[in-house]
Amino acid sequence: MEYVRFGNTGMQVSRFCLGAMTFGGKLDRAACKRVVDEALDQGVNFIDTADSYGASEEVLGEVVSPEQRDKVFLATKVFRRFCRDGRVARNCRTNIINSLERSLRLLKTDYVDLYQLHHPDEDAPIEETLETLDTLVTQGKVRYVGVSNHYAWQMAYMLGLCRAHALEPLASIQANYNVLDRQVERSTVPFCNKFNIAMMCYGPLCGGILTGKYMGLEAPPEGTRGAGMKPMQEYLGDETVQRVVEGLAAIADEQGLAMNQLAILWLVAKPHATTIILGGTKPEHFTQILEVADRQLPEDVVQRIDELSAPRVYTPFMNQPFRNAPGLGLNR
Repeated sequence: MEYVRFGNTGMQVSRFCLGAMTFGGKLDRAACKRVVDEALDQGVNFIDTADSYGASEEVLGEVVSPEQRDKVFLATKVFRRFCRDGRVARNCRTNIINSLERSLRLLKTDYVDLYQLHHPDEDAPIEETLETLDTLVTQGKVRYVGVSNHYAWQMAYMLGLCRAHALEPLASIQANYNVLDRQVERSTVPFCNKFNIAMMCYGPLCGGILTGKYMGLEAPPEGTRGAGMKPMQEYLGDETVQRVVEGLAAIADEQGLAMNQLAILWLVAKPHATTIILGGTKPEHFTQILEVADRQLPEDVVQRIDELSAPRVYTPFMNQPFRNAPGLGLNR
């Protein structure tokens, strides 16, 4: 397993991060314990969850032993409104503090290594949000702070405020990034490179499309995300997506890899992709990726995939609709 420095922090994290979104849902507790143990045995030292991932935090608190907790970089996020009958902004002081205390209780830990704003929140004054996060770092309940699903300009504004007011700066961005979703290369990647912001990449298999499971099918099988999610159907109906997937299948065959392994290794080849978040609904989904943890793609193969998927750089930002932003409001 390769380890890299996490942005401007002193942490060394594994290139693979264990994503716990399906813990307690698609994966029962026994399967979660197996996945955690196997990942840590293979050198993974980074686990990511969120307060909006159902029972994930609670399950992690049960399956991660105290000895394992001391070895891992544990990250979670704030988004849900669990207090005041929901009459609070998601990123306001009251909700952040309440949510963190709930997360710590469920995770059975005194602190989290990384606390992230899951989404921008136009109802919370950004100064209040940043001051609250800074206080939590000072109190020792949070080691570092980051964001998820933010535009580069939003992070730039936040970073400027942090520097102007001597507040804890952003350490990371969690972004949707894969062979079919390359939008972050336009502005987020240059921003992260300029300010040494760590990038956590989620959705590396684009909802399963990059596993090849939908290739050659007239319609997605019932019960799959391809059948039940409109965004997935739009992908599957796109001719460019079809060409990219067919091209990846050929390259994977040449390299003696499964398509999902090839898609992950393409991300590993990107130095700006600090860590790749691995998810799955079965333990074997994680195992197959961990098997190629020490493998690297030849540069010419990476370039071929870059060229094949180049049109996918210029597509809409997937996880946040575009908004015009007059003045300095963070998301107004």
